[in-house]
Formats: sequence, C-alpha cells, structure tokens
Amino acid sequence: MYSTIVAALKEIKDLAVAEYEWKTRPTGDHATIQLDFGAEGDTGDDHHQDQAYEGSVDLYTHGQAWLTAAAVETVLETYCGGAWDIQSIQYERETGLVHREYVFQIEVL
Repeated sequence: MYSTIVAALKEIKDLAVAEYEWKTRPTGDHATIQLDFGAEGDTGDDHHQDQAYEGSVDLYTHGQAWLTAAAVETVLETYCGGAWDIQSIQYERETGLVHREYVFQIEVL
C-alpha cells in the first residue's frame, strides 16, 4: 500500500517527490514521504502485533498552492480512507515556502 501511495503522489503534476529525504532540496513545489513502522498495535503475552503503519507527508509549496495540496489530500483519502490528518501548516520565512505536514495510517495486511 505504501508504494501505491508514493506512486500516486509522484503522478501529481509539477510536484517532485522523494522518500525520506532530499540530497539537494528542490526550489519548486516538492514533497517528502516516509513510513514509520509499527506505530499502532496490540500487545499481549509478551508479543506485539502491528495493526497499522504510520507515515507522514511533508509538502512544500510556493504560495498557497491549493490545487497541489488538494491533490495530495485526494491521494491520502483514496488510499488511507479517513486515517489521515493535517498536522500543521507553516510559512517558512527562510525558504519562502508553505510547509504542510500530513500524517497517515495504513493497515497492515
């Protein structure tokens, strides 16, 4: 499922996407996606069973870029259902970019 989300984000027009980090940060609109394993689960009898993986998407855009943000949100809604949220929206003065941080969960199959 994670690779499907990454592929769908890479299909968004005029958006550069990298997993985990950029070697050289682009100057245009770009996103970083990462998956943190084992965020949600059940524990019992000295055993932990993962139920969902948690991940994040950091979206950096020039100006408001509502269409790009809406496209990212559509990908998350399509592949994560209601298991995603906007963590924060910030303006980064040093880069002039708007930074939106999304968090999501995907089911362990």
